[in-house]
Amino acid sequence: MTIRIAFSDWRPAIRPLAPGQAAAAVGDVHGQDDLFGALLNALADDLASRSAAPVIVQLGDLVDRGTGSIDALRRAQRGLPGISFVTLMGNHEDCLLRALGDDEDDALRWFNCGGATTLAQLGLSPDDTDWRERLRSGVGDETLDWVARLPTAHRIGDLLFVHAGIDPETPLVAQDATTMMWVRGPFLDSDGPYPEGVAVIHGHTPQKKVELRHPHRVNLDTGAFRSGVLSALMIAGDRMRLAQAVR
Repeated sequence: MTIRIAFSDWRPAIRPLAPGQAAAAVGDVHGQDDLFGALLNALADDLASRSAAPVIVQLGDLVDRGTGSIDALRRAQRGLPGISFVTLMGNHEDCLLRALGDDEDDALRWFNCGGATTLAQLGLSPDDTDWRERLRSGVGDETLDWVARLPTAHRIGDLLFVHAGIDPETPLVAQDATTMMWVRGPFLDSDGPYPEGVAVIHGHTPQKKVELRHPHRVNLDTGAFRSGVLSALMIAGDRMRLAQAVR
């Protein structure tokens, strides 16, 4: 199926970067590796023409719900030549790592939130008694170790990149990792401003359309596993625009 790349018009950045600086954030992939690859290639080509040191931040939730979860993990792990590539820990990566432990409740939680689809990519089922060992073997220790080391936040100037959001009442230095991977209500119910005046670039809560008019946050989760639309925000100097891979 053909994938097209769509760009919105440029508009004033939610928070400006320094002149000559360019960055992009990519929302929840959820196993849509074809969209992920197409969008990354388009972003890399564009950012390289705007900055000598471009940055791409993937906001987490590479895995589950889609059939290309392991491919998406490995693509993010490889990164892109000439790009500073940062991948954040999402709640689905958190669930995956917990499921690999000994707690069956953690495993059931992962299966129910899309992990069974990730297993199926390796020809596995939750009914297989040895699924943990075979999942570790199929994904590989190097990739799983990389996932376990993923950060929960990345900051560039006054832009804060996280998977889900923050506690609006807590200083940035004291933010809890679980909150940044899992929060919804307390963050989304607060219109800001947020600590230290940052703009929060996040995903986690699916929406049909990316809203660029909020003064303090941008949500980039467009439910790619259902909609076939993977979204990214590009910021170059004092301008920003939306980039989307559409199936």
